Formats: sequence, structure tokens, C-alpha cells
Amino acid sequence: MIKKPNKIEGQAANIKRIINANKYYTHILIQLNSAQSAIQKISQVNLEAQADHSLMHVSDGSDLMREIEIRKRVINIIN
Repeated sequence: MIKKPNKIEGQAANIKRIINANKYYTHILIQLNSAQSAIQKISQVNLEAQADHSLMHVSDGSDLMREIEIRKRVINIIN
């Protein structure tokens, strides 16, 4: 999971470098798209981990409906 934030950081630095060098906007858009994809992947991995954690809570006796509501709130935040 640590590789993705490092990748995003590198892409942000590259975007800054491209802007400062007055490069073509297509280069900037490509880097922005790559950074956005990496951020979405981190969100997906995090959501999957939270879902797994919720299942463990339910199997330990936690309220299923409460866990579902928590996940719905998290999904609404990222959408």
C-alpha cells in the first residue's frame, strides 16, 4: 500500500515540473489521470479492507445493520 502514495507523490512532483517547464497540456493531463487512478486504487483497497473488518466484527457478534450503515456512509464519502 505504501507504493501508491509514493507513486502519487512522484506524479505530483512531475506535474509541477511539467507546468513550470511550460510543457504541452496533454502531458499534464496524462500525469493528472495517472495520479487520479492511483488515488482511486488506494480508495478501493481501503474500502475492501474496511468491508473485511466489518465482516469480522459481525462474526464476533456486532450488529450487521450497524456495520452496513457504516459502510454506506464511507461509500457516500468517496463517491
